[in-house]
Amino acid sequence: MSEKDKNYAFPWGFHIGDLHKDANKIPLYTSSTDGGFCLLYDTISESRVDHLLESLCLELLSTMPYGSLDIHLFDVGKKKFYNLSPLQYIQLYKPAYTVEMMSMNFSDIEKTIISRYQDLLCCNRQDINEHNQKSRQKQMYHLVLINLEDFPTEEIALRRIQNFVESAYKAGVYVIAFGNEKVLDSESETIQAILKHFKNIQVQEGEFKITKEVFEFMELLDDHEFKSLKLDKGSLMQTILINADLETLLDPENIKLEENTKVQ
Repeated sequence: MSEKDKNYAFPWGFHIGDLHKDANKIPLYTSSTDGGFCLLYDTISESRVDHLLESLCLELLSTMPYGSLDIHLFDVGKKKFYNLSPLQYIQLYKPAYTVEMMSMNFSDIEKTIISRYQDLLCCNRQDINEHNQKSRQKQMYHLVLINLEDFPTEEIALRRIQNFVESAYKAGVYVIAFGNEKVLDSESETIQAILKHFKNIQVQEGEFKITKEVFEFMELLDDHEFKSLKLDKGSLMQTILINADLETLLDPENIKLEENTKVQ
């Protein structure tokens, strides 16, 4: 297996922070084989969660091969993730901020999942990670960030979201849902299905509640302090843009226009 094939894989864990003791630091990862997780926070903790999510996305984009990961955001309201915004222009970050956009993007990702099950996954390729190690035709991974407070539950039926979360991981689609902790009391069966499927990480008064479900080696928390991920976003962004080779992307010779659009 080539080094390129090894690198063309989604990381085994989500980096959500670090354990600190004196001058030492141990990265804390929660397994990505669960397909994702939910972040639930009180009002004063929202900014800390935003920093974690943006840092996590930028770190993934800077360490995975360029073009191997798309970030999707389903969120309405005030603009989040300012450092991710410039990546819209090179098609790495795709925010949906209206019900119509969310419904359309959800349907597109849903179709990707279905087609991969039909055409790519089989007995010796159980998931897209395994497929990408064995095939020259690499498949892109998708990370979907869902604001549970804004998710269009009336547009997307319970059956569809259940099939989505149960099938997403093997198809190379990962989900991080987030929202104010009040969503725990939501009467929406769709929201409850998401909360039930993924492990929940609660953040209260700025403190992350790390449980055995989230991190296997809980004994390390006895003498280490957990600090959520908050990386140098400018440096990560520079790495991403270097990997993208912007000069090549913006070269007029490499910009392909639609055919048959010439004015007669």
